[in-house]
Amino acid sequence: MNQLVVTLIVILMPGIIANVICDKITHHSKWTAFKFSLYATVLGMISYGVLQVIYYIIDIVNLCSFSVESWSHLDVWDASIADNPKIPAKEVFFASLVSIPVSMMAAYLINFKFFNKLAQKIGVSSKYGDENLFSYYLNAQEIDWIYVRDKENELTYQGRIVSYSETEKMQEIVMSDVTLFDYNDSRELYSVPTVYLTKEVGKFIIEAIPTDLLGEK
Repeated sequence: MNQLVVTLIVILMPGIIANVICDKITHHSKWTAFKFSLYATVLGMISYGVLQVIYYIIDIVNLCSFSVESWSHLDVWDASIADNPKIPAKEVFFASLVSIPVSMMAAYLINFKFFNKLAQKIGVSSKYGDENLFSYYLNAQEIDWIYVRDKENELTYQGRIVSYSETEKMQEIVMSDVTLFDYNDSRELYSVPTVYLTKEVGKFIIEAIPTDLLGEK
């Protein structure tokens, strides 16, 4: 691995950090290596862009006190295109710190479908997001208490969503404050603090319920 590649990897470290955080706290379809690299590059450039704005704000404050001599431009812009680039270690460090709030903001925009809702509002697109409908439905803010109907085992689970995931073959749900009912006659069976459910994709029937109907089947 030559010096240029190593330098570029180090320079992109803020984007890699931001991308890893986003990957952990957002619901999305599986990223390919190309998408991960692309998103890391974009988030890295945003992190450096925010850091550059911070430098300019400091310059403006100093300008008001007549203590600024020139604008503070990041060295990373030149390092990214130079033939023999040098790693601006201080800028990489500060940009890595900036990448944390940048990743949080990016995750917020993704999880709350900001761009999808904006596109729907102005009539550009009707796409709801990148993740599957299973995750999209359970991630909705109004979804809290649910019924999970297991027809194969003739059971109905009533509880609150704790966490969930889906692969190509399996769906998983963890629920708390769970009450089990007989699927056929709605007879209450027993209650447990938590339950973990897993089945093949499409085997669950999930219904959202208002809190005033809890306990009714």
